Amino acid sequence: MALATPIVLDWSRRLGLYDQPDADRKVHDRPIPRTGGLAIAAGLLVPFIGLAFWGNDFSAELRQDEERLVAFIGGFAAILGLGVYDDIKGVGAWGKLSVQMLVGMLLWTSELRVSTLTVFDHYIDLGLWSLPLTMLWVAGFVNAMNLIDGLDGLAAGVAFFASASLFGVALIDNSPFLALMGAVTAGAALGFLLFNFSPAMIFMGDSGSMILGYVFAVAGLWSASKRASAFALGLPLVAMGLPLADTAVAFVRRALSGRSPFQADRGHIHHRLLDLGLSHRQAVLIIYGVCVALTATAILLRITEDLAVGGSILALALTVTVSTRIWMRRRNSR
Repeated sequence: MALATPIVLDWSRRLGLYDQPDADRKVHDRPIPRTGGLAIAAGLLVPFIGLAFWGNDFSAELRQDEERLVAFIGGFAAILGLGVYDDIKGVGAWGKLSVQMLVGMLLWTSELRVSTLTVFDHYIDLGLWSLPLTMLWVAGFVNAMNLIDGLDGLAAGVAFFASASLFGVALIDNSPFLALMGAVTAGAALGFLLFNFSPAMIFMGDSGSMILGYVFAVAGLWSASKRASAFALGLPLVAMGLPLADTAVAFVRRALSGRSPFQADRGHIHHRLLDLGLSHRQAVLIIYGVCVALTATAILLRITEDLAVGGSILALALTVTVSTRIWMRRRNSR
């Protein structure tokens, strides 16, 4: 990643592929190259391509899930293509959602799907409802990461902590594919963060944020296909809790105000922190802190499989976040 990003940065500058300032929604004040998602995609794909040519016990184990791997890579290519086209030409909200839904359908055909729900230790077979829920699962994660990408280093940092959670849980579950996915995603996010932390030299664009969201969506589905447990789908929801919650609140907020849920605004959590008087770096670091708590929560939930433990940590994280917001509001009102 640290090698690929400068190459993509130079290519973006040569072609004039910049994200222009927008006072109504965006917070940067100068044109920034926006094709960093290509570097992130390269960092994610290279290890898998290498395993295709280098045989070992690990690659042999992955080949046992060849159908799922093919579906994962096919969906990856579709989401990446959608993101790159959107970064260069622009794609409407419904066009993006259509592709995301089709990718969800592709994963469903390979049995990467939301097939059961757990209510008070009772498993409910979803039957045909599994298909629309799987499509919504994919679209939800993809759009959550896309919408949280609003400050320098924010989405990359969130992705790093979520992938650290994924890696830790995969080690506990002895899941080679998920461990590899967590490791390469953490490496890709961290390598990109060297060039994306404030002040950013390059943005990941929709291609980068949607690919990262897609990876976490697949991780949850893969885990559920291997481990029939309420925690299999729940842990990715915890690890990605902040962007998912921010997306849900944004959709409800826009719907209640009579606007399209896909209409961009400045009501996201990072915008709220800036409105409280925080600098870009301070806002990002506060969100990082919440992500660290969520990462610890997800790993402890897997170790203990005790909702009370995870709930206690989550409550603590929320308390700290709310207290910080109240303190900042009072400080600004003086």
